[in-house]
Amino acid sequence: MYATAVADAGGLLTAAGIVEGLRHEVIDYVALDGTTLLLAEYLVILHEGRPTRAAADFADIGRIVTEWFPVRAVALDAALNAADGEIDSYAALALAETLGIPLVTRNDHLRSRKVPVLHS
Repeated sequence: MYATAVADAGGLLTAAGIVEGLRHEVIDYVALDGTTLLLAEYLVILHEGRPTRAAADFADIGRIVTEWFPVRAVALDAALNAADGEIDSYAALALAETLGIPLVTRNDHLRSRKVPVLHS
């Protein structure tokens, strides 16, 4: 069990039970504020024609995140390292490494020598 972990968009979707995947024993999640744009876009597409359902899922994610961090501090490093285009995941990894806590992600390619990467 982990007290706190950073989660990228995929990790949050899994943790909230919106998509299927491995759910890790994490008490509190933290995330980058920029991730909210990806989540909103994904939920609108997922629930096309049902904005109430998209809003409900968005609220569920908001309830599991205890703190939102500004993405600005890790944006450039993430862009430089995101070879596969998944900049959100690399930004979340940079935050996790800065905070020294695990990362929860659905990105199977992400690895770290500094913190545990929990694939969901």
